[in-house]
Amino acid sequence: MKISDNIFSRLALLLSGVGILFSAVSCNHDEPDEPLPAEVEETGRTVLVYMLSSKNGLGSSSPYDYDIQDINEMVAAAKEGDITDGRLLVFHSASNGNQVLKEITAEGKIDTLKIYDTALVPQSVERMSQVLDDMTELSPARDYGLILWGHGTGWIEDGLDDSGSSDIKTYSYGSENNNSRKMNITSMATVLDGRGFGFIYFDCCYMASVEVAYQLRHVTPRLVVYPTEILAYGMPYDRNIKHFFAPEPELKEAARNTFDLYDNMTPARYRMCTVSVLNTAGLDRLAAVTRAIYANNSTGVPSGYTPQRYTTSGNHYYCDFGGYIGALKADEEQRAEFEAAMAEVVELELATERIWNTLSINEHSGLSTFIMDSDNDASNKNYNRLDWFADVASSLIH
Repeated sequence: MKISDNIFSRLALLLSGVGILFSAVSCNHDEPDEPLPAEVEETGRTVLVYMLSSKNGLGSSSPYDYDIQDINEMVAAAKEGDITDGRLLVFHSASNGNQVLKEITAEGKIDTLKIYDTALVPQSVERMSQVLDDMTELSPARDYGLILWGHGTGWIEDGLDDSGSSDIKTYSYGSENNNSRKMNITSMATVLDGRGFGFIYFDCCYMASVEVAYQLRHVTPRLVVYPTEILAYGMPYDRNIKHFFAPEPELKEAARNTFDLYDNMTPARYRMCTVSVLNTAGLDRLAAVTRAIYANNSTGVPSGYTPQRYTTSGNHYYCDFGGYIGALKADEEQRAEFEAAMAEVVELELATERIWNTLSINEHSGLSTFIMDSDNDASNKNYNRLDWFADVASSLIH
């Protein structure tokens, strides 16, 4: 999840010195002047920001207004000419409960494309599918990019069932309304499959697990993800929008912009960021060598090994993947193959020295993983529902 902090909220207003721009555009007057044309010309790239900010500490009623700040940053980028050969859409689940699909035009206007009913929650398969269908109908493009904005819990499967029911049947992304509604990563993979997304940027915490990347390996060729927490302000949209509309999306540059923002933050507790750019094409190779290494080991943490955790709590949900593999039994050939596979997957990884100025980041391979202490952990948070468990981690169970 993104982490809210009252001090950080106040600091955000002072960030103009490092390039953060807030425009005076209000999201309360975004009705289009005229109906949209019946036929829409295809554009080069459509980028959709799927923004979930209803009663989750991120929306304007929290009393924070990170959603409005980020929308205003997008407007500022548009006015600078950063939306080129494409269109920028925002699906906004706002703090007042409204669900609206908007466009931030190249001129910096905010137009309403569609208002949705509230019968479906935005984390449901049905609503996300509907929004994606509307995206391709209202803004057809040669390729698409997706930014997922909100809270995140990585691979953990404790969200809504695939029908969107409020009954929890199977215990990822987008908690709202007191964390009672989330979308499982398995559901997300189903919804996003075949949508033509050239990249997905997760502007939310903990989504850099190998389990998440592997679940999405057929959905998109590239991911930008955070292994640890990210402060509620998220990425600097005014700096990054231009990179998403470059002829070839400049994801490394966008990731570096996000990292540099936090690496230069003061006081020290706000100097915290981890970010990775991943190429999903290499994940099958990574899975194969990892499975071979796991097959030579038993469940649990190796004797004398202390995992590099990516959270201040004591669980093993998010630990450094490379460090964990390094602690397991493997021959020289397996280790060389693992390093080569990791280099193919992880295009870029950046990390500050600490998180919250308390958790030291001594190992950072760019991916996290869940470490099973025993065979019983296979069902922990429904880990055994994941493709990574079925194809790889299950080989740890003997």
